[in-house]
Amino acid sequence: MQGLLKFARLFLLLNLNLFFLLCGSMIKSGFFLSPEKKMGLRACGMRWWSRSNCFILGIHITPTGAYSKNDVFFIVSNHCSYLDILVIGTIMPSVFVSKSEVASWPFLGRLVKLAGTVFVNRESKIASVKALESIKERLSSGISVVVFPEGTTSNGLTIRDFKSTLFKAPIDSSVPVLPLSIAYSHIERRPVTAGTIDTVAWHSDMDFLPHFWNLLGLRRIDVCLHFNAPLYHFTNDRKTLSSSVFDRVREGHKRLIADTELGITL
Repeated sequence: MQGLLKFARLFLLLNLNLFFLLCGSMIKSGFFLSPEKKMGLRACGMRWWSRSNCFILGIHITPTGAYSKNDVFFIVSNHCSYLDILVIGTIMPSVFVSKSEVASWPFLGRLVKLAGTVFVNRESKIASVKALESIKERLSSGISVVVFPEGTTSNGLTIRDFKSTLFKAPIDSSVPVLPLSIAYSHIERRPVTAGTIDTVAWHSDMDFLPHFWNLLGLRRIDVCLHFNAPLYHFTNDRKTLSSSVFDRVREGHKRLIADTELGITL
């Protein structure tokens, strides 16, 4: 039965993503749409794409905390899995910042480009400057931007130090920062433990295809997403801002683990 579930989900995901690929191409080629309108449609499309994928994959999200849905945010989150994008993407229209390698991935690279994703090569100062300008452009268009300042995924148990470069964007744009904390709480209705977290966490030198194929066989994944208090007034120093946001994300992550039935001790 698990093999049948995997193939059924794979079929649904391929067709769903082909549909959104077509929609994205139509939006991009819409010469009668302003750049701001296109970006807004891309962000809304990203939200529905995320919700549809979460439904197919059996991902159930429990949000806690609060934020103003009318505000545009520079959203900062910890990062432990490719599923984080789907989870966060369900909540509000937004675009993501991703490492430059993703742009060259077959099929998926094209899809995330059409979604308005900002690609950044953290090894190049020139590329980082271009990414900053792209982020500010999206924020000025009224679209929230999601970043994972750890620079890579972690094991879901700890949070890596934040890289501060991209924190210049909310400072220059005078946009509030919304710190998010994400934790996967249950797999197949059983509490996640240090021994089972890698079923959903994708990090280090894990191969993507075997990990994703195994994930397709899971009937249910529960994830908690906590909205920490937004920062509306903050320093003009990006490193100080980065440190402050890191503290909020880390405390939120600890609270999620403490408030759920996770069999994890930090």
